[in-house]
Amino acid sequence: MLQDKYYFSKHEDVIPSIRRSEQDFHKNHAPLYANYLFCNSLFMNKLENCLSNGSQTEGTTIKLFEISENECERLDNGTLTCGMELINGKVDFETNYQIAKYSQNVLIYSLNSLNNDDLILIRDDDLLDNTLILKYIPDDDDDDDDMETIYSPDEKRIYTLV
Repeated sequence: MLQDKYYFSKHEDVIPSIRRSEQDFHKNHAPLYANYLFCNSLFMNKLENCLSNGSQTEGTTIKLFEISENECERLDNGTLTCGMELINGKVDFETNYQIAKYSQNVLIYSLNSLNNDDLILIRDDDLLDNTLILKYIPDDDDDDDDMETIYSPDEKRIYTLV
């Protein structure tokens, strides 16, 4: 697992901030791209607002958990919710899917990344405001303990976006 931590101004636009962070991550870890984005609820709320009103979203695609036809009205009437919740400190797709299935909101679980793969969105309210962590976690990485080491000082690099 590779990860970098980024700080940004509260006045920066959300999508451009994510894209700049992704570019920096790729430059530091080429040929790899980040496939997970961790941030707190405040950042996710900013992302939800950005996606809801269409600002700075050109070229951005989102992914939702598959929903049945009779639930499609949620897309028109529901509120967008970005990011899966950590369950006991771990990313748990199945539990988040079950939560999303019964929610009034529409859960966006990923954005397209710079290389058009998924950038999985994870809410981590232990992170400070205006901070995000980008990670590359290989698909075959079954070591869930890695998910709990994000605050280890020797595993993170800190960059300031200007």
